[in-house]
Amino acid sequence: MLVRIISGVVGAILAVVVLLLHKTFVFPLAVALLVCVALFELFRAGKCLHCRISVGIGLLYGAVIPFLQFYGNAQAVVGLTFLCMTAMFVEMVMLHKVVKHQETLFIAAVTLLVTNSLNMVNLLLHVGTYGLAYVILALCSAWISDTGAYFAGTFFGKHKLCPEISPKKTIEGFFGGIAANILVMILFSWIYSLITDIHVHYLWLIFAGAVCAVISVLGDLSASVIKRQQGLKDFGNIMPGHGGVMDRFDSVLFTVPAFYALECLYPIFYA
Repeated sequence: MLVRIISGVVGAILAVVVLLLHKTFVFPLAVALLVCVALFELFRAGKCLHCRISVGIGLLYGAVIPFLQFYGNAQAVVGLTFLCMTAMFVEMVMLHKVVKHQETLFIAAVTLLVTNSLNMVNLLLHVGTYGLAYVILALCSAWISDTGAYFAGTFFGKHKLCPEISPKKTIEGFFGGIAANILVMILFSWIYSLITDIHVHYLWLIFAGAVCAVISVLGDLSASVIKRQQGLKDFGNIMPGHGGVMDRFDSVLFTVPAFYALECLYPIFYA
């Protein structure tokens, strides 16, 4: 537990540093590093590392896209996506005796999902003058709900949520995670409104918090299915006590796009 706490504190400090430097190249660099490590962990879990060309292309895509998005080059993003996906299928055709179509499809799907999901923090960052606050809320919607679910499940959990996939998850923890996420998002937004003198659509914030908390569970369970089917305990060990990047960011892959979509549908903050 001590190792887990220390690792979490170090991770939190690094996250704060990156957020403080959100206007510099440090932000897309941090996103690119997270994307590439998460991709490698998934490629390894899917036993696809022998597909060297597609794996290399996927990692290159994950490293470049955050910078293109951060500096607003949308046309280049579309062009690079087409080229990379095409190259992966060229490898499948040319090396069909070694590379199976299931492997190519897995690499392509994972590359698009992980890269574009995590990269949406770049899109959130450039939403009006409230971008940084949106990024914090989107990330918290994954981690706070997970933390809330853990403590609620520990103290009140009696009924299993998905025992065959994640034995420790409980229905009580599920609702505890939703409540914790809504509470923290309201508290953060209230303090933010006092500091910046902006207004908050609290009803929409509550709805967004609930939706993101629910969908974060989908991300967590999806990753758990992959690990269970592949016989893995964790995706990696880059974060002692926590596992790999995918073990910490599996929920983020779902909550950030969900939060971005909800914010685009109706703004949470307004002047």
